[in-house]
Amino acid sequence: MFRNLINQIHRSIGSPQLSQQIRCYAKPVTGGVAGVETTPADYELQKEHIEEAVKAQPLLASVSPQLWQKAHETFANHGLNTNSFLQIVTCNPKVLMRSPKKIIETLEHWRSCQFGEFFLFQLITKYPVLMDVDDKRRLLKQITFLQGYVGSSKNVWKLLMNCPTLIEQSTEAIEAKILYMKEVMRLEIPEIIKSEALSKSLDEIKCRHVFLERLALFKPRSPKADPNEPSKNPRLYKITDTSDKSFATKVCHVSHAEFEAFKELYTRELERQRKEEEDEDDDYDEEYDDVYDNKELYVK
Repeated sequence: MFRNLINQIHRSIGSPQLSQQIRCYAKPVTGGVAGVETTPADYELQKEHIEEAVKAQPLLASVSPQLWQKAHETFANHGLNTNSFLQIVTCNPKVLMRSPKKIIETLEHWRSCQFGEFFLFQLITKYPVLMDVDDKRRLLKQITFLQGYVGSSKNVWKLLMNCPTLIEQSTEAIEAKILYMKEVMRLEIPEIIKSEALSKSLDEIKCRHVFLERLALFKPRSPKADPNEPSKNPRLYKITDTSDKSFATKVCHVSHAEFEAFKELYTRELERQRKEEEDEDDDYDEEYDDVYDNKELYVK
């Protein structure tokens, strides 16, 4: 569900119509950050703003002017200007239906992540669906977990700017992907942070990596290699942040059809491996049960 909403937001952000409509009536994001000059006009909601937002997002047509003003005032009081407000509610109309108290609670949840106001406003403006987060304890637990791998709250923010679905992913799934990229692909954390790799499934990452390996286009760096020496491998963002067609033709230099055929075969290969692992586990359990039963007989 969350991933689908993120994909919808990406499409909305990429819509020239929406971008132009928002920019027509609102100034660039300043967010009330110290050192950035703002004017009262940056925090005023005009009738024209609402009309243009409704054109871009028809679901907003049923919202009363009172709800518009109340929500806008709440965001403005917490430092988000009209431009940010319009982008958030256009991509996530449910925000307008919330009480000021609920909006403030969500903003405070995110403030507790200590990204800083400027970076926080950038994050929720880019991904308004993050305003749906309502479990502070779970959010902080996830942020702390991510920080354990990437080292700072600023790096966690960078991760979320590329992979907002990390908020809902299980720690086990995230850890498996990070360990695969670090230990198998031998990539450094900064390269992982700069990509959207963690928004993909482990199978997707493995599939593209293995395909490159079998084409002799990817070789893990030696642990003794100079970290300052440029790698000849494709950069991670080129591997994971591209469409299947671009990955095949521009990164692997093969046809799209060839990569599609490999994906199908590799899926079967993974299924076969998992089946074999399950059979081995079943055999082990049976052997353990036999040994245990024999011990009981011996004791008797």
